Formats: sequence, C-alpha cells, structure tokens
Amino acid sequence: MSGLPDTLGIRPGARLAVVEPPPGLAEALAPLPAQVALLPLTEPGLDVILFFTKDAKHLVSRMPALVRAMALSGRLWVVWRPDATPALDEVLVRQAGLEMGLVDDRRADVLPEWKGLRLRWRSRPRLERPSPRA
Repeated sequence: MSGLPDTLGIRPGARLAVVEPPPGLAEALAPLPAQVALLPLTEPGLDVILFFTKDAKHLVSRMPALVRAMALSGRLWVVWRPDATPALDEVLVRQAGLEMGLVDDRRADVLPEWKGLRLRWRSRPRLERPSPRA
C-alpha cells in the first residue's frame, strides 16, 4: 500500500468517514485499500475520519460530533488550507483536540493546498498491580 491512503493510515477493512471533502480528494485517495467501508459520520466506531474545515469556528462547532464517531483506536485528521481567512493553523487545531481529550501524533500534506494534523485519544497510564501480600 502506498500513496495518500498509506499516509493517512487507511488500512484494509477500515471504517472511514470523509466530511466536507474538497474537489479532487476521491481521485487522490484512489485506489482505497481492500474492504474499506466509506460511512457517514453518524456511524459510531470509525477508524479514520477526514474532516476538511475552513476556519476555527467551523472546527469547534463540529468537534463534538467528530469525537463521538471515533473508535477508541480511531484517528481524526483535521485538514485545512493554510491560506484560509480567517487563519486556521496547527496550534488552533491542536488546542481544539486537547479540549476534547485528543492529542496530535502526525502532520501531513493531504492535498497540494491542504495541511492535516492527526488526532487520537490520549493514552492513559496503566495502573500498577498491587503487590501480593506476604
């Protein structure tokens, strides 16, 4: 597997949602790996969500629905145009994710004029087992 699906972590059998895609995305994603299910955002347990946004207000208003749709091991790509007005940047996207309990773990150029930041659920530290009593 190579190309944009590989960069975005879209694996065979993945449950994928694409929200407000720009023209040309379908061609850039083709061919998708085997058995990828393209689903609406209303489906829970999505492995990969590609969310294309134009500004911070749009991002913040959609974050709760995006987060509800993510699987525990899922990834949310927030994708924006750096030349958008009003400006949207990596810092704003990261902050929006942190406020929802997500952390970023990867950046990518998704399309020639679109940047993306991948968010995932924050890992929780494992609890230590109590030591056995002697």
